[in-house]
Amino acid sequence: MKAKFLSVICAIVLVGLQSCSCKKGAEAIAELSTGSWELEQTFGDPIDKGEFAKIPVLNFDKTENRISGNSGCNSMSGSYNIKEDNISFGPIAQTKMACQGTGEGKFMTLFNSVQKFKLQGNKLKLYDGNGTKVLSFIKK
Repeated sequence: MKAKFLSVICAIVLVGLQSCSCKKGAEAIAELSTGSWELEQTFGDPIDKGEFAKIPVLNFDKTENRISGNSGCNSMSGSYNIKEDNISFGPIAQTKMACQGTGEGKFMTLFNSVQKFKLQGNKLKLYDGNGTKVLSFIKK
């Protein structure tokens, strides 16, 4: 009975490991470059669209290793680097328009904390150095 139970547990773990279709490295770079990524969640909770002048969007250019988009009001651009599941940005340049709402400041604080990512289907999840999911995007 104990051996059967352990066999079932092992099978469940193996299926779970195989079902993760996380893309890393060059495969992730290619996928990130095929569309725009719109902010959907912060800390796993849906964003409050009223906090932003417009919804933050990221665009990845794989040929230049550049990122562009907006941070909720201002345009932003800069470089990015991916190695396996690690990602780094910077330096990031932004326009300096005055914007209503608190969303942009919160977004940039979280964006600047990002060190890792997971890319699963049409979802891009960004994590801080502690492994906390801070930003989630959906492909548009």
